[in-house]
Amino acid sequence: MKMIYVGSLATAPDRDSNWIAAFKKLGCDVIPFGTQPEINQAGLGGRICRRLNIGRVNKQMQQALLELADLELPAWIHFRLPIEFDRKTIQALKNKNIIVTHYFNDDPFSKRGPFGLHWKFRHALTAYDAHFVYRAHNIKSYQKAGASHVEHCPPTYDPQRHFISGSRPDASGYLADAAFIGHWENDWRVECLDALKHNGYSVILKGSMWDPAIRGHEIGSLAPILPAFGAEYNHIYSHVVAGLCFFSKINNDSWTERALEIIAVGGVLVCERTDEAQSFFNDGEEAYFFSSIGELIDIVKELKSNPGNREKVRAAGYARLLKGANTINDRALQVYKYVENKINAAGKNEQSPVQENIQGNLQ
Repeated sequence: MKMIYVGSLATAPDRDSNWIAAFKKLGCDVIPFGTQPEINQAGLGGRICRRLNIGRVNKQMQQALLELADLELPAWIHFRLPIEFDRKTIQALKNKNIIVTHYFNDDPFSKRGPFGLHWKFRHALTAYDAHFVYRAHNIKSYQKAGASHVEHCPPTYDPQRHFISGSRPDASGYLADAAFIGHWENDWRVECLDALKHNGYSVILKGSMWDPAIRGHEIGSLAPILPAFGAEYNHIYSHVVAGLCFFSKINNDSWTERALEIIAVGGVLVCERTDEAQSFFNDGEEAYFFSSIGELIDIVKELKSNPGNREKVRAAGYARLLKGANTINDRALQVYKYVENKINAAGKNEQSPVQENIQGNLQ
């Protein structure tokens, strides 16, 4: 099946190549389309255009996608986080008898989200054939906004990127007592990390937007804080006593890829307690969850003082991870099955204009 995959195609971080690879494994002829043209939009006007996804560059990008669709005649176009596209463009693609789906890993209805970032998507929402959403609680929000088909497509990990490599460290081989790799948010993550440092535990911190927030705190000594991706990300989380995970309050998260990735690389997950998190792993047996700073400190203390039990929890968490349908391939299959079912349904209707286009692009 010929499809166009639409995403930023950025490489740092890389959010798209694993999806593209997964769809190719399913037999799709994937044509990537990038939403970030290499055109410099300088000054205040450029920043406004980028935030609101408006202006000449944005219009040219949308037109380029329409032209690519005319050239390639795909059966299906799948978007990741399509905040750049207006309703007119999505409807124009559907008018070409193309199935249009998306995976949205932000919360477009969050009142704490960046101002203006998701407005265009919300206006275009009802034009899509199907929505695959990161958060279960968003299903009702999408339906209330008029979406016709919404499925929960929860966080995932890529076993080609996140895996156990080499021997696991012993008590003398840990890089630190705890590590967190991710962005800063104005919640309690600074206080949690600061408390660990204050209680004598060593901490590794990587990510973005941290330096101003930790100035004047004990963890301020770790600045400058830089991002960590790929092999460095894996190595850190697999070589610390406790792999920390905080959830984005801006996006109203209760589960995230990072939690799965920590376990996949051979680390021990220590993350904020939510009902969704505890539905994936048993607390104290396959992972650890905390609801207070005191509980977090107690967990790190236990893990450091009892390496035998730490290894037992790590192994159990890893075994549970492998038993579940948590990989990027599982999620790609979920989306693909929707499209396949829609194609089959169209095939039963000889008068369907969708059928004519799809049948010509199945091979």
